[in-house]
Amino acid sequence: MSWINFLTVIFIVYLVYYCLNLLFDLFLSPRIPNGDISEDELFFTETHTPELITANRTIDPVKEEAEKEKPIVFFPSGPTNASGGISLKHLFSLAKNNLIEHTRTIPY
Repeated sequence: MSWINFLTVIFIVYLVYYCLNLLFDLFLSPRIPNGDISEDELFFTETHTPELITANRTIDPVKEEAEKEKPIVFFPSGPTNASGGISLKHLFSLAKNNLIEHTRTIPY
């Protein structure tokens, strides 16, 4: 089978599928009358009048003494510490040689 034959078959299958969808939509699907209101439609009416809301500006009291922040304690996780970045090519070569721990397969 050549590419021309393959693409022709794909195109014909697509046309048949598209025509079947059109025929199904035109002839087989139930029609909804245009004049009647469907039960699925929602209508909202406003029963209240809008009111103006003004923003009252409140001033937060300023703290005289700033709270001292506690330093963040960093706990190294042992063998997962790294000494610096590596290139993507170097990362793949390390993974290929099973020198790093990885949880999923990496396509090479």
